[in-house]
Amino acid sequence: MKFFLLALLFFVSFTSGAAQTQTQTSFETSALISSEGTTPFWLQSNRYGMYSQNGSQFFTRFQYHSSIDDLGPFDILYGADLIARPAINSTINFNQGYLKLRAYGFELAAGRFHNTSPLHDEELSMGSLGVSANANPIPQVRIGLYDWTSISFTNDFIEIRGHLSHGWLGSRRFTDDVLLHEKVGHLRVGGDLPVNLYGGLAHYAKWGGNNHPVDGDIPARLSDWWNVFFALGGDEFTPGAEQAYALGDHLGAWDLGFYLNLDDVNVKVYRQFPLETKDNLKFKSPQDALTGISFEFSENVRLPFDRFLYEFLYTKFQDGERRPNIVNGRNCVENPDPAICRDNYRGNEDYYNHGLYRTGWAYNFRTIGNPLFILNEENLGIVNNRIVGHHVGFISTFGDVQLTGKATYSRNYGKYCDNRIPDIGEGELFGIRCENIVDTIGGRMIEQWSFMASSVIPLNLSELPNLSLLFELAFDNGALVGDQFGGLIGIRWNPN
Repeated sequence: MKFFLLALLFFVSFTSGAAQTQTQTSFETSALISSEGTTPFWLQSNRYGMYSQNGSQFFTRFQYHSSIDDLGPFDILYGADLIARPAINSTINFNQGYLKLRAYGFELAAGRFHNTSPLHDEELSMGSLGVSANANPIPQVRIGLYDWTSISFTNDFIEIRGHLSHGWLGSRRFTDDVLLHEKVGHLRVGGDLPVNLYGGLAHYAKWGGNNHPVDGDIPARLSDWWNVFFALGGDEFTPGAEQAYALGDHLGAWDLGFYLNLDDVNVKVYRQFPLETKDNLKFKSPQDALTGISFEFSENVRLPFDRFLYEFLYTKFQDGERRPNIVNGRNCVENPDPAICRDNYRGNEDYYNHGLYRTGWAYNFRTIGNPLFILNEENLGIVNNRIVGHHVGFISTFGDVQLTGKATYSRNYGKYCDNRIPDIGEGELFGIRCENIVDTIGGRMIEQWSFMASSVIPLNLSELPNLSLLFELAFDNGALVGDQFGGLIGIRWNPN
């Protein structure tokens, strides 16, 4: 990554005098104060891992983003996002550093860059079940369509978008040097009609890796990449469990919804279904989903909101508790047969967790997907993935002042007992007792409330234009992430 950033700086210095560029820069510094040793949930979640989870801290950020758009059919975009954070876990790092080449609707991108689901509101949503804004950007190489692209013979009635990525998840996890495979594809129909329907599939996989405590180095050859691409089992050089079912840890999401565009309001309704197994492709757990509706109002509408969003999250079912798989009358636990029983057990999809890749769907100690799925303190998996949650977000504008608010209420149930994933703290936290490797006994529900309100206030100084004050307040109540109150105050300057 450091080599890439040096190459990027060389590229910037070489091209800035050779072609006309469009540049955006910003400088931001702030102080965050928390009443406890934990940062309030919405002050540190869905912010690309920039803020520490460990309470009070100072924060400084410098961004530089530029593009070259006079190269015929080609556009070049590049940028860097440097943050410094003196705190208990001090850091100075590049949250972003990227180079992108665009032509004819396609994009080839390399580096770290913000890469959330294009179908979810990055500012207001609680977070996609696939890739949200919660974790640091994952270094990757990506090729695909960067926006909705019309299929030519449909006269803009049918549009598609999607990409294919190869990424590196690093070594701050249970298994070192794990790789990321990502491919996403969506289709939208409707064209100029007021209603547009869309649907698509996101597929993610963790694979490869070194220094696994049991399996050692896990192969990452080209043949393994093809098996990961098609979710096929590995060969004799891969761990045993990876041979029988699918090489790597696969997950993803179905995305379904529609857009309604009216004169004074744009409405989006969506439902996202999590995928953990091949059976989920057949909607075996249809009640588990993130469901949302968002409104964007025109200036003609006299409401206190410019944008408003409501989301409901339910992930309790997970195909039921883990239990023996019965295939054609055969109990696959009592009479296992690989030719008949693909898996000896069924049920408990155990979202975001995996027996071999124990860190789960996380990067740099943060959940990659929805942040309500809490990672355990030892970075060994998701401790809470059975959730019922309600979430509201809004943006309002009063004169030059923008206000943003979030409120989240969740009921949390930990996770089912499972012989694949040992207890990583859910037993003590949720009062769960595992009588055997599959039976969950007892347990309690934990309620959690999290609130956040923020404002951006332009100062309108003639000597220093484009300078704004930043204010944020947040409050948590509940045993899951704790009881804390905090605030942030800062300044942001956008010189151009």
